[in-house]
Amino acid sequence: MIDPKPTPLKSHSTPKVGCLLLAGFSLLGIVLTAMVAAALIALYNRPQPISVTIWDGDAALEIETEAGSVGEILAEVGLTLNPGDLLDPAAETRLSDDGAIHITRARDVLLTIDGQSQSRRTLFTNPLDILNEATVQPGPLDRLWLDGTLARPADLLTWPIPVTQIEIRRAVTVVILDDGVVQQLQTAAETVAEVLAEAGITLFEADLLTPDVTTAVTADLQVQITRAAPISIIADGQTLTTRALGGTIADALGQVGVTLGELDYSVPSAEVAVQPGLVVRVIRVTEEIVTADETIPFEVVYQADSSRELDQVVVAQAGQNGTLRGYTRVRYENGVEVSRTPDSAEVLAEPINQIIVYGTNVVIRVVDTPEGPREYWRVMRLYATSYHPAALGGDNVTATGRILTKGIVGIDPTLIPYGSQMYVPGYGLALAADTGIRRRKLWIDLGYDDENWVSWSRYVDVYMLTPVPAEIEYILPEI
Repeated sequence: MIDPKPTPLKSHSTPKVGCLLLAGFSLLGIVLTAMVAAALIALYNRPQPISVTIWDGDAALEIETEAGSVGEILAEVGLTLNPGDLLDPAAETRLSDDGAIHITRARDVLLTIDGQSQSRRTLFTNPLDILNEATVQPGPLDRLWLDGTLARPADLLTWPIPVTQIEIRRAVTVVILDDGVVQQLQTAAETVAEVLAEAGITLFEADLLTPDVTTAVTADLQVQITRAAPISIIADGQTLTTRALGGTIADALGQVGVTLGELDYSVPSAEVAVQPGLVVRVIRVTEEIVTADETIPFEVVYQADSSRELDQVVVAQAGQNGTLRGYTRVRYENGVEVSRTPDSAEVLAEPINQIIVYGTNVVIRVVDTPEGPREYWRVMRLYATSYHPAALGGDNVTATGRILTKGIVGIDPTLIPYGSQMYVPGYGLALAADTGIRRRKLWIDLGYDDENWVSWSRYVDVYMLTPVPAEIEYILPEI
């Protein structure tokens, strides 16, 4: 080693001038000697290069350095520390040969709690360590996501890979009022839909939910469910079991897309309020108009003609039936006919009346009888029979009180008045004094006593003798 102390120079006596020169040279030598000594001392005290390994994470850097401390060598190689990074040994530590410096870099981790995010610098990679460092403790019902993957609190300690994002959704209290039944639960669900699923609650389409399923969950949120009533609807041959939310049957039908036509109706009626367990029958109503033609009979019109003789009858105009078309409304309920109601009618062809002209001119004529000529005013073609008291069970008193004997005849008094006199060929003169048993208009029953009874059964011309009655039936019935 070089001794840093300069060796003292020895003193010599010299002449004055020489002494001055010698003094000058001595001073210079001292200066030079001092400078050399200083250089030797600096050279002696200069640090010797040492070998250092710097570990920056998993990257190793081996260098020869004359730096005296950890901080100096980091500055020498241009390595900077970020907040949260760990340096071992500390920056002020003196370096030693073959020493090692370790830099553990802190990582950025995003911690989000109930939507509030904060970025943290941490040396930890395990999520449990990170949360402990942040003094955050997940609750047993909280929801936890590690880098977007749903995890359980029990998974934190053994999570196999470093995490960069941790999200926690704290469980809150939610109250569910399900048709009056109250249920309270702690949940970390994000939406009302998730709350209902977590509670095992099923909603039917017609149920009313407040707020709706997309609503975000907040603390002390109240979820109210108004349940639709279960009903059955029988329509169009099918039975639909559904639910209806309040209102009327009409509202319930509308909710399931069952429409009532103009004539359709429901049982109970559409205005009835919906009740649980209600069975509604939809009656489909259709109507059609059917037609049927009917005959309009013509009428017989009689016209008197004083220029024609009595009992002369002619058809002046032939009758013709008309046609009436009737329209009937036929009603069907669920395809079954239930009623027919006359709707309207129209005459397709008017009937044409038959016109019969009859004579009213009474002509008096004479007929020869066994009792002599007699005047008559009419001849009537009648069917003649005969009767006698024995045939009546012995009754011989007529309707007019006369005794039944020959010459008394029974007639229809509505055609031939009692008291009318007549002549019956083959029988003789006769008096209308009894009522015919068979009550036939164009019929005459010839009376006899029991001893003289003669059977009759044939048509005969009967002459109506004068006087002419005040009232005459001009139109005689047909035989």
